[in-house]
Amino acid sequence: MPTNIRLDDCLWIRSKNAELQPVFRPMMRSLLKRGVKVMMLDVSQRAEMRGLRDQVWKSDQHVILQGLLPRELNAIQPIFARRKNFSIMPIDWWLTPFWYSQNSTFNIFHNYNGVAVRTGRAPFLTGECPPWLLIPDRPIPYEIQSALLRPAALLAAPFLELWKWRQRSMALSDPGRFLYFPFPIAEEEVPLHSEAPRYDFTSMGSVTGPWLMRDPFAPAWLNFANLYADRRRLIDLIVQLDGKPFIVYDRRKSNSWLPWEELTGIIRRSRFVICSGGLQNNSVPKFLEYACLGVPMIGTVLPFEYPWLVRCLVPVKPMSVTKEELKPILEEALDRHPTLRQNCLAVRDTLLRLYHPDALMDMLQAQINGLPVAPGYLTEAAAS
Repeated sequence: MPTNIRLDDCLWIRSKNAELQPVFRPMMRSLLKRGVKVMMLDVSQRAEMRGLRDQVWKSDQHVILQGLLPRELNAIQPIFARRKNFSIMPIDWWLTPFWYSQNSTFNIFHNYNGVAVRTGRAPFLTGECPPWLLIPDRPIPYEIQSALLRPAALLAAPFLELWKWRQRSMALSDPGRFLYFPFPIAEEEVPLHSEAPRYDFTSMGSVTGPWLMRDPFAPAWLNFANLYADRRRLIDLIVQLDGKPFIVYDRRKSNSWLPWEELTGIIRRSRFVICSGGLQNNSVPKFLEYACLGVPMIGTVLPFEYPWLVRCLVPVKPMSVTKEELKPILEEALDRHPTLRQNCLAVRDTLLRLYHPDALMDMLQAQINGLPVAPGYLTEAAAS
């Protein structure tokens, strides 16, 4: 693999859609501070598309495609079809069209499960499977469309899997092409204030996660399935215990959009926040955000990432635990809350250092140069 790529000298192309999410703000600030050339892409603007084509074809500058949606990747593919010389850093790697994962210099994963799956060390799902049908949680077009398409997706899955099998047989498998770049965080995004607890257990995350599995290593039968079914089931069980005797905050009851400052305030006023990475063990940024806000979690640990998480989370098996089994687990969690909160506070400075975007850029550059992932990011299972 090439080792002459310097990240600071690359052209970074980022989706304007991604910038709407707080998790990407620290990265943008870091890139600009380092003097990195960044282009915010809007594929609906012809002038921007012409500008992108002219810029990349007039130089041999390596390009990093970060956080682009599938429709954006499809729109710019003709520009890179013959040029190549790019690396891809998707948000959810299973959405990436095969052409990009096959033709990129490096596949850079925010989620280490992508590295594990791509190198044959783990299946896409390691345990429980989602329900056969999808039940929308909100009356939004994408969830409704996904629910309607789910039965057809199941019928088409055996035929699509044949095509995926062919793609897998052609896929490049050099482990050196698969790099790890976890989601960053910055102190200003997770201010730590002393606030009196108001809620025992809080749910802030989405409970519906359907996707179209474009990557050949993501099974076709999971198209439009709810990969957040574990989170939904756990939250539904805990909500049933609201007032019996716990105080539960469920964001689903509020249809309004919450500003980031208000959202983090509710989290800080909670003793525990419910969190899981979904059935695919996705390292959602919420794990990191909650810990840095000093709030321990109820949910699931990750097999490959966040080795510090075991000190900040009460583990539970969302797909198999019953309401009767869950209640004593929650009661014990509240008894342990002071210790778990102190664990979060104790690890906060370390997390802000490890996951600072500058530190992550240095770690990614080291991987490009042939070095392993630095200590502190991965569990022992990732090294096996």
